[in-house]
Amino acid sequence: MKYIDFHCDTITELHDHPEKGSLLKNSLYVDLEKLKKGGCFIQDFALWVDKKETPDVWKRYENLLGTFRREMEAWHRLICPIRCREDLREAEEEGKIGALLSVEGGEAAGGSVEKLERMYKDGVRLMTLTWNYPNEIGFPNGMEGGITKKGREMVEAMENLHMIVDTSHLNDEGTREILMTCHVAPIASHSDARAVTGHRRNLPDDLIRLFGEKGGLIGLNFANHFTGTEDVTTLDSIVRHARHIRDVGGIDVLALGSDFDGIEPKLELKDASEMGRLAEALKKGGFKEEEIEKIFWWNGERYLEDVLR
Repeated sequence: MKYIDFHCDTITELHDHPEKGSLLKNSLYVDLEKLKKGGCFIQDFALWVDKKETPDVWKRYENLLGTFRREMEAWHRLICPIRCREDLREAEEEGKIGALLSVEGGEAAGGSVEKLERMYKDGVRLMTLTWNYPNEIGFPNGMEGGITKKGREMVEAMENLHMIVDTSHLNDEGTREILMTCHVAPIASHSDARAVTGHRRNLPDDLIRLFGEKGGLIGLNFANHFTGTEDVTTLDSIVRHARHIRDVGGIDVLALGSDFDGIEPKLELKDASEMGRLAEALKKGGFKEEEIEKIFWWNGERYLEDVLR
């Protein structure tokens, strides 16, 4: 079954550790060979900006972007960028994997609408508003405070650009504010259910319900800290979160946001080539075939066609 994955950190890993290989083939969870074998339709590639590890966040963004572009050019016969809804159809018709480019950490833009517009011209179509530190836009999980005045300006600019607003890592107050005021439904690209596993990065039921009401998406995160207490993320633990989110927010809110190559330690899934095993686990866990298709690709494709105008 084909699938859409709304978050992985593979480009960041390849940039920081080139000895691990290329996007075609590497020692990570995600490469083009694994994606093809697993049935990937669209893979989001996040450029992760950690402002405490770099003195110049914009330069870090540009360096990561350079790595993404080089990999895309090297393997253009196998992968193509997703910048608008027409690109979805082109990727499928040509049998290529679609690459959705994102930035993880809104501090990369430094509160500048001009830099945000530059990111859009660079092909970025999704931005995770915060990582684990406060920035010009808002505050991460574990901290108090909503969206700042500058943050509201940035979110409005993202909506006008048809750039996806991603609330994963943002705290509950900020996420609630965006859901209550948004004109374009946001996404929580890699988050799970707090009622199942009490991690602060997971979403409480009221926010899951709001995502469903507003037409947003929640991408299931495969990290063991979010899925349960096991040292290794099991398929059953991912299914538990999927079931809870479906029951609270509705089946149309569910998507995939693996966080491949940004999570540790290990998963029961060997890598992206084994995504079919998750589909089997969902079926075993009581999900209907139509529901599994919605989680794997239908909800994501509907959402992207609506937002990427």
